[in-house]
Amino acid sequence: MQGRVAGDKAGQPVSHSQNIRIVLAFDGTSYAGWQVQPDRPTIQGIVREAIERTSGELVKLTGSGRTDAGTHARGLVANFLTSSRMPSSAWVPALNRLLPEDIRVLSARSVPQCFHARLSARSKVYRYQVYRGPVLPPHRARDHYHYPYSLDLSTLRRAARMFEGEHDFASFAAHSGERNDRRAQVGGAGSPTASRRKSAKGDASPDTVRRILSCRAEIRGSNLIFQVEGNGFLHHMVRNMVGTLLEVGRGRISLGQFEELLRTRDRTQAGFTAPAHGLTLVRVRY
Repeated sequence: MQGRVAGDKAGQPVSHSQNIRIVLAFDGTSYAGWQVQPDRPTIQGIVREAIERTSGELVKLTGSGRTDAGTHARGLVANFLTSSRMPSSAWVPALNRLLPEDIRVLSARSVPQCFHARLSARSKVYRYQVYRGPVLPPHRARDHYHYPYSLDLSTLRRAARMFEGEHDFASFAAHSGERNDRRAQVGGAGSPTASRRKSAKGDASPDTVRRILSCRAEIRGSNLIFQVEGNGFLHHMVRNMVGTLLEVGRGRISLGQFEELLRTRDRTQAGFTAPAHGLTLVRVRY
């Protein structure tokens, strides 16, 4: 791989003839998240290597967003520019032959040059799975968080619905008031109106304002399933939302205290960060 260059044999720049959009599913248990990291296996790094082995050229692989170490995906979207004339339908079997079994390309197609997996997205849908039975079955251990405690589901659901709308989510970021990379916010779903919003500690930060389109909690047997769709998410935001909702369900955080979290911008007052392995990126909408 080190010897390949992004150009033809005469050293001329490649004229990218195709923009290929792929949809990926993966079990993130064995990986350090999406983004390439030195000396650690990542989804982006492994998929990019497979693309380069197939095309014989260096490529830039852009994902619809970053996923934490240990999280999963059923519909992460990525794109790359290539000079290869290979039909888009041929990329799926070609890449899957090279990828490990816990990473699969579900589909591939040629899209307009202007398509960008991250910037063209309108929203993302995440699912978080909680197993509430007394004993966690082994086959669910990789993608369910075991939480065998009594919960007031009615109160928990009321709190979940309060997330909907545009809010400053500093209390649910990895750190209070973190200035998250603006590129982490999904584009196209409307700009935050943070400059017109106030919090208990002053002006809301545009870097921590997001719009949640829906947030629901439902019971399926022994499973408690959270599903949230938003125009963008801060680092650890969904996991912090889930941990806080579970604390509300157990009565450790009241509804009044929960409402206050959306105004105080204070991470220390919110609930715990739910473990990464219960989280799955379900789909990205364009």
